[in-house]
Amino acid sequence: MIYIKKFKYKLKWEAIIGSLVNVGILLFSIKIFFMILYRIYGFGSLLASFWNYDEKAGYYFIINYIYDNGHGVKLLWLVLIIDVIILIYMLLWLGRKNAKRKLLIIEQSSLQKMNFTYDEKELGDYADKRLSINQYETLNNKSIPTKEKVSLAITEINNKILKILNYVDKGYQIGYAGIANIPVTFMLGYELGDENKKLFFHKRRDNSVDDNFHILKDEPRQLILVLHETKNDSTKSGKILLLIQLTQPIEEADLQGVLEENDYILKYEIPQTINYDVVDSAHQINDYTNKILSDIAEIQKNPNITQIKICVAASGAFIFELGTKFSKTQNKDTVIFHYQNDKYPWGINVTKKIPVVK
Repeated sequence: MIYIKKFKYKLKWEAIIGSLVNVGILLFSIKIFFMILYRIYGFGSLLASFWNYDEKAGYYFIINYIYDNGHGVKLLWLVLIIDVIILIYMLLWLGRKNAKRKLLIIEQSSLQKMNFTYDEKELGDYADKRLSINQYETLNNKSIPTKEKVSLAITEINNKILKILNYVDKGYQIGYAGIANIPVTFMLGYELGDENKKLFFHKRRDNSVDDNFHILKDEPRQLILVLHETKNDSTKSGKILLLIQLTQPIEEADLQGVLEENDYILKYEIPQTINYDVVDSAHQINDYTNKILSDIAEIQKNPNITQIKICVAASGAFIFELGTKFSKTQNKDTVIFHYQNDKYPWGINVTKKIPVVK
């Protein structure tokens, strides 16, 4: 194995040699195929001139020798059948070797300007395309009011959805890689839904050297998501307040303007474990989001519940998948908030596709 440090590539000579040998066998089989057809039927005179069939030496000499034998034509047909079998096998091998799952990676950013890089070995089984949703300039534009910025961000998401769904119609699997404001991440997932399985990418914070986004493996984890429940007065109008603290703690003081008098509070955490890489498995994300949606489904059956409010501190992959699990027909009016400077100043009502500014 040879490493090219400057380009961060590595050459696997055994794989290269193996591929060359197989391609050589394929080309040899094709040549023999046309040689036999030419000798039996005179078919392919242009190829005969190109390959310069030699009746006194080489493979064509052997084919001629077989043909001149008493049962030459039958023997050549047998060789031809074997050659065709080899050809079919080699074509199938090449097809399988080069067939890759179509993947559209959505690269969403808004918190900072980003350069998305990946582990190319992880993407080896995919024929991937990239779709950028860069909302940094929109959400960091200080010259326009917050409500207008959020409205523009909502419009940008809406404008991308049709393009993404067109890729889905063409057989592409969706992959999500992003570090963006929580409401726009959630809304993107909400609009795409969970009809098709997604691939999640995560950039680890515990490795300062590795700047790549990595595919989250579908592996179980032992960490248990715990619910702390504060019920409300079911005889009065109220809302569900969903709090999820995985990467940062959510304090009651942060909820000023979000927490209301008769909220039914669902607060989720992994006890004594709060960090940016605590959720590092697609299986883990699926389990946690399914549990959360199952809990919400039971509570929102109460007719006094009018809305679901969400404050979440989690990875982009988790927030995106959480958004996909929310239903446009089954869940109550849903608002997700953005955290900034110890408060939640704005959010997006994903049901109505409108900004919510405190």
